[in-house]
Amino acid sequence: MKIISIALSALLLLGSVPASALEAAAAEKEYFIEAGDVISVNVFPAQEFSKEVTVQPDGTIEIPLLGSMRAQGIKPGELEKMLTAKFSKYVSNPSITLNVRRFSFNRVALIGQVKSPGYHEFREGMRLLDLVALAGGTADYSRDAKVRIYRKLKDGDKVTEVVLKANLEDVFEGKMESNIPLVTGDIVYIPRKPYSAAARWVTDNVVPWATLFVFAITAGLVARNND
Repeated sequence: MKIISIALSALLLLGSVPASALEAAAAEKEYFIEAGDVISVNVFPAQEFSKEVTVQPDGTIEIPLLGSMRAQGIKPGELEKMLTAKFSKYVSNPSITLNVRRFSFNRVALIGQVKSPGYHEFREGMRLLDLVALAGGTADYSRDAKVRIYRKLKDGDKVTEVVLKANLEDVFEGKMESNIPLVTGDIVYIPRKPYSAAARWVTDNVVPWATLFVFAITAGLVARNND
């Protein structure tokens, strides 16, 4: 058992763990894919569908030909089997090899109203403002006073999730005590201002119908004038 543990540790240091190696250590500790993991999917003989993907904050990955599918919480070996079954519909006798190229424990995520949402490498001493700067800053309608940080805390084998409140407005005003330190695995969410959400709903649902109504009236008037 110790030999297996040492072998797995060596593979982790190399930054890539084949699914078969992870399954070999299952008797000691099974690995489940997490949001933020970077996975290399190799499809043989259809190499054009091979791709390196990042598990998104919602737990999904985008695979060529297959589209979006859930990966979070699934063992790498099981995901290989799922991909093999799905690709079998399009590729004759596919062989799928899956490698975890990078683990989420050294990454943080920023989602919501920022210019470049997604995952970023965690650096020692990183704080909230550092992450926002990496994402190019907040968007026009960001609700900076209502930022939320989703964090997992481990106590032995028990994992609990907590939600921390943060106020970017205070940080922007120079109150650096509000510039919360981050830890690996944090997911930072910056919401949209309520009125902008309402305006977007009107734009998506009311404006098209109003435009169609005006077009119908205009067409009717034109037809009447032609008569």
